[in-house]
Amino acid sequence: MRAALIEDVPLGHGYDTDVEVDGEMVGLFNIDGIIYALGECSHEQGPLCQGRIDGHKVTCPWHSASFDITTGECLEGPVACRVTGDVAIGGAESIGELDRCRVFETRIEDGYILVRIG
Repeated sequence: MRAALIEDVPLGHGYDTDVEVDGEMVGLFNIDGIIYALGECSHEQGPLCQGRIDGHKVTCPWHSASFDITTGECLEGPVACRVTGDVAIGGAESIGELDRCRVFETRIEDGYILVRIG
């Protein structure tokens, strides 16, 4: 499925697509010239492609959970999030509580970034 034009995703940045898979929006990342595609944050479905990128790590803009862009693995749990009216503070112990975020295969064809769904 076509997700974007290659020039839409500048080096070192994330990009919001209009591609939705099973109710989950797909975001693109251009890291060292390689395009990666991730789903939403596994914590509260935050838009990872809008997060802070540091090397191969992206930090969710909503609650600061961090993920490996190449594997989807959770590196750090959320720092703070509102749960049932209280604020819960996360940390290293919360890593095991978060699933990996969804990772999709990508390829470039005729200037388009294609995302493989399935």
